Amino acid sequence: MSLTSAEHKAELQRIGDLLSEDAYEIEVLPASDLVPYDRLLVRLESFEEKNRIWQLELSYLPGLEKELENVSILQSFVALSDGSPDEHRPSLSQLIVKLNVNLPIGCFGLLDNPRLLFFKHNAMLPNDNHAVSRQVVREMVPMTAYLITTFSESLIQVATGQRTIEEAIADMPFSNVFG
Repeated sequence: MSLTSAEHKAELQRIGDLLSEDAYEIEVLPASDLVPYDRLLVRLESFEEKNRIWQLELSYLPGLEKELENVSILQSFVALSDGSPDEHRPSLSQLIVKLNVNLPIGCFGLLDNPRLLFFKHNAMLPNDNHAVSRQVVREMVPMTAYLITTFSESLIQVATGQRTIEEAIADMPFSNVFG
């Protein structure tokens, strides 16, 4: 059983309602000419960095309906920082690799166009059990907030040349795992 884009849109709204109950601020954005799929935006606030706010974008990956019979793929994506100077990208890439191999879910990454540091996670959700899908999302959102809060500052400092990889890792929680 594949879900249609209308069914995905309805499920995003139900997920948004659920997250609102958990005190998240949400906004559902319909597909447009610029972005051809519906998105659920969730406001994430850092519990460590004062006044640090991120926008978590949840969206079902479009165009896979015929390829996936009983599941849909929900992508979560958070832009963490615009750009990074070229001279720091090799160090940033090395730190990202060290982090990603040890993360419980998702990964940090870099886009070239536009230049962007991000966190991303894809979850396969069953099409025939909306309660399970919503529970996965209900657990995934705070875990995403935790991971970006815990590691984004170190990544941004390496990206901007404020710290070396070694300095960033030394101050991270679980530094013995990443060092």
